Order: sequence, then C-alpha cells, then structure tokens
Amino acid sequence: MITKQLPLLLFVFVFGTLSAQVSINWQTEAILDVPESVKYYAEGNYLFVSNISGKPAEKNGNGFISKLSLKGEIMTLKWVEGLDAPKGMAIKDGILYVTDIDDLVLIDIAKGKIIKRFHQDKANFLNDVTITHLGDVLVSDSGTSTVFILKDNNLDVWLQNDEFGRVNGLFTEKDYILLGTATSIVKIDVATKQYSVFLETGGQPDGLLSDGEGGYYYSFWQGELFHYTPGHAPVQLLNTSVKEVQTADFGFNPHTKEILVPNFFSNQVVSYTMN
Repeated sequence: MITKQLPLLLFVFVFGTLSAQVSINWQTEAILDVPESVKYYAEGNYLFVSNISGKPAEKNGNGFISKLSLKGEIMTLKWVEGLDAPKGMAIKDGILYVTDIDDLVLIDIAKGKIIKRFHQDKANFLNDVTITHLGDVLVSDSGTSTVFILKDNNLDVWLQNDEFGRVNGLFTEKDYILLGTATSIVKIDVATKQYSVFLETGGQPDGLLSDGEGGYYYSFWQGELFHYTPGHAPVQLLNTSVKEVQTADFGFNPHTKEILVPNFFSNQVVSYTMN
C-alpha cells in the first residue's frame, strides 16, 4: 500500500522569484524506520532503502534494508536485517555495498544475504559509497574527513583532508569523483587524487547524483534539494526544512527521471520529478 498525491505541484521560490516546479509522484507509507538512503537497482527494476532504525552512530543491530517497487510499494520491509545504522549504498556485479558506521557490508542481492563485512577501526561515521570507472569502491567517513578505498580485503585510506570538514555525498563521473564537503562539492581526479572546488554550496551535500543530462542534483539533509547545471547558478527545487522534513541521501531513476527522497524522521520515501 502506498499513499498517492497526484497531481501535487510544489512551487518553490528563491530570492522572491519562481525558480522551479516539482511534482510528487508517490510517497510510501510511513512504516520505514529512519530511512537514510535510496538506491535504484536497474537489473531488478526495484529500489533499496537503508533504514537506520535508531541513532545514526548507534550499534544496536536493528538496522535493515527495505525493498520497494518503482511505484513506492513496500515489497519487503526487512529484506536484509542484522545491520547497525546503514546509510549509503552502491551496486556492482550483483552485490549491494552498504556503509554501516565503521563497516562496509556486502550483500548478495540474489540471495538477500550478508556475505562479507570489512571493518575499519579508524572510521566512526562511514556515510556514502561509490564505485569508480576502474571498479574501485570508495567510502566517505564524515567523522574523520576521509575517503577510504576497499583494497585487498581492507578499507585503506584513499584521501584524507581535514580542510574538507565533514564529508558525505559521493558520485563517480568518468575519471573523477565528486565529493560533498562541509561547504562545497570538490572534484577529485581518480588517478592523481588532485582536487579542485567544483561548486561552492554553502552547506554539506548529503545526496549527490547526476541528472544524466550534464547537470546534477544535490541535497542538504535538513530538507533542501537543488539542481545544478555547470555554468549556471544552482536552483533550489525543494525546501521542506521549515516542516522539519529531511532530504537525506536520495536516489534517482534515470528512466523516469524520478528523484527518490528518504525523509528520515518522517519514515517515508517520496518520489519527485522536475517539470
């Protein structure tokens, strides 16, 4: 069962002018449990949602992954259990990679089972995960301003920079990655690790994804969603922060152009499209 609101248009004003128009397609029932991240799975044609089910840094064993249909129906609420506070997700060769405080957890999608855990003693808030064009798995740690790499069955330091502050959103684009820092999105060359500021955001991007057309979406956890096309100013698409509705690590369906936003404390995922 899902809660539908069609058509509902949200007209968002930035600096007093109408900047964009966003439609809600669907929203799930409010039975998720602190949903933090949404991942579109093309091969299966459904969605994964990570549920913290407690506090973001609490090791309570209550965290789980949900499986949703592309229409927002909850297919399996607790598809995989036994996690602590799962957050960002990535998929490679039928394996779902999930960050879990100081572990990177690997889930066999076909079996719906945890098959491996990689622990990192120095990490304290593993957050997002991405996979580069070389196949390397990179993980951001918000607590230590570090990006780790999964290499030889270990999570090793790939890049550490205290000037980044709390790092979060990760996205792979060709031969570089984009990383959300405390106040900007930085562009990091995968081969050389040289970086430059890609966009000054004035806040920490949580979700960070391409729109598939040369532009990008990014969110601030408190409840803001933006669209950015290089060469133009970012456009605020959504601001639900006044209602204390969060916009955490969203997913994106490239076929339908849906932005899939987990609302964290509201325990829902909401699907939006830009008009």
